[in-house]
Amino acid sequence: MDPRPCLLVVEHQPDAPAGLLAGWADGRGLALHTARPGSGRLPADLSGYAAVAMLGSEETAFDDSVPWLAEELSLIARALADGVPLLGICFGGQLLARVLGARVYRLSQPEIGWVRVTSRHPGLASGPWLEWHRDGFELPPGAREVAAGGASLQAFATGPHLGVQFHPEATQPITEAWLRAADPPPGPVPAAGLSQGWDEAAGRVEADAATLFSAWLDGRFAAGAEPVTAQK
Repeated sequence: MDPRPCLLVVEHQPDAPAGLLAGWADGRGLALHTARPGSGRLPADLSGYAAVAMLGSEETAFDDSVPWLAEELSLIARALADGVPLLGICFGGQLLARVLGARVYRLSQPEIGWVRVTSRHPGLASGPWLEWHRDGFELPPGAREVAAGGASLQAFATGPHLGVQFHPEATQPITEAWLRAADPPPGPVPAAGLSQGWDEAAGRVEADAATLFSAWLDGRFAAGAEPVTAQK
């Protein structure tokens, strides 16, 4: 049995794995436990986990017909109640916003590409960050805006929890997998822009992602946040 502290990663589909988050976690001495809500139950008890990260999904965070969604919303509520730091990425951030009482809504147009954000915290670089989403979230009650820009609010923090709309975990192979699976495809111009963005990013994306993940786990986004309350 791995004696290291454990990071629970909720993965919703094979082409949206932990990516850069996995390498960062290993460097921080964290063991990864990956749970897939579509193919098995999520942990009922979070006492054995140092933190939780919820990844992206093609599903919609306000579609209650998704068979595993209620269980995942309950997991978020447990993390909030128990004070287990939670990082929500894209779909995961939308679920966190929803549990905290914020509106999650469909954008007028999907946001796919590299977006520079206006950061309000030194732990979050201005990017550009990779975006791939069709829904957005509003600021939850009591939360602090951490970044904005592009089509919607980009990040918020409350207590030890952080929700981001962009994809700090993404790698170039992950992005290429999304391009191959996209239906409808984003078109040659956006596809070329995504590839060019990776060419220009070099090591910056990995460094910015590691800074963000560490600021989250170390509680540096928590300063000034209001008490956390899960909404029914």
